[in-house]
Amino acid sequence: MSLLLALGSGIALGVAFLWTWAQPLAWVGIALLGWALHRANGWRQAAAALLLAALVRQGVALHWWVGTAGFYTAPWLPPPFIVAFLGWTATGALSQVPLLALAALPVKRVPPRYWLPVGWVLGEAGLEAWSGFSMTHVLHSQWMQPPILRAVGFVGWVPTLVLCLLAAVCVGEAVALRSRRLLLPAVGVMVALAALPPLPVADDALQGTGVVHMASSVRVPESVPEATERLIWPESTVRGLQRGTEGRVSRPEVIEAFDARLPVPAIAGLTLRTPEGFFNAAAAFDGDGRLQETRGKSILVPIGERSIFGLQGRGEPLVASQARPLLSLAGRKVIPLICYEAFSRATALRGREAGGELLAVLASDLPLAGSRFAMDQAIGGVVMRAVELRMPAVRASLGGVAAVVSSDGRVLARSAPGASSILTVSPPPRRVEATQE
Repeated sequence: MSLLLALGSGIALGVAFLWTWAQPLAWVGIALLGWALHRANGWRQAAAALLLAALVRQGVALHWWVGTAGFYTAPWLPPPFIVAFLGWTATGALSQVPLLALAALPVKRVPPRYWLPVGWVLGEAGLEAWSGFSMTHVLHSQWMQPPILRAVGFVGWVPTLVLCLLAAVCVGEAVALRSRRLLLPAVGVMVALAALPPLPVADDALQGTGVVHMASSVRVPESVPEATERLIWPESTVRGLQRGTEGRVSRPEVIEAFDARLPVPAIAGLTLRTPEGFFNAAAAFDGDGRLQETRGKSILVPIGERSIFGLQGRGEPLVASQARPLLSLAGRKVIPLICYEAFSRATALRGREAGGELLAVLASDLPLAGSRFAMDQAIGGVVMRAVELRMPAVRASLGGVAAVVSSDGRVLARSAPGASSILTVSPPPRRVEATQE
């Protein structure tokens, strides 16, 4: 019975990441897990339940990793499904390490409501510390739930997570023990969430900001909206390898691979070749295409950008940047996150501490194999970062979906797939002189 409940928990948690209507199922999954731990016969069965739920959650929520693994893997690596399965297993198991230790406590004397929320928080933090980012933090599944967004904005990520976990576990224990009294914490949390007022909106940094989405690297938008003061381009926008160093450029020069773009100050993605190695970088350009400043990516994708467990995909491993995630662009301080860095809470928070005013995610979505689930999860990550940082956010995309997000978590604009254009909250576009390849 315990393992069946754990299986249901993993399915519910995973499905919560796939459809917006299913997002409340995340808490059903936590409740089922609490119930399963009560029914477990000893530590071994409790550990098996925790690991089973975690593996199923990862496999369901991140099933599209198979397509991504196929993009990054090389002929000498295992088949994509095996690579994805290893990823699900590693991330799922690592997130459960604190829970596995705490599950050794006598459940009858120390019920899960006292240790599962703490162990869950420690597990998510440990996984992010090990891998640099995590897509399946349970709150990442809640990006369309206004009460959760308001709680994250007002009281913070960790307190919101602990309170919601406590409420869900208490429901599971109430069912297991047939105790109505244990439902009181859940009722209290839900009442508190419902009573929170709307988040204040601080979206000034969106004015004059255009967000580029491109169906392919050769399909460049031909127009820019009026009053646009800055553009955010996707990852890998600038072709080829650019020699230089990370940081401020002492003698700004026009980058030939970028000079055909629209004549507006911009941040764009490029590959930077330095004496230290290769950086997947975000670069700030002035309106004439002169390179002003660069910041390398600090959170590298396992296999795709760095070796892990001896596995390395195509291309040379990249160097992880130690620079602060901040670039200046047309009067605004921008926090440039490159693709999966959108799921790194620590990196985004470093940018805010450095004085960032606008969060900008530069993404190449070509490896995502056109998965709608992957795109929704990517947008959800940006929403959660915007709410936690209390600042607006944008997402530029190559081959996927771009978005403009308010500081209160509302998605103000979202691009359609297969088109090349510029998202903005400014007036209608005007024609400009631009050369398209």
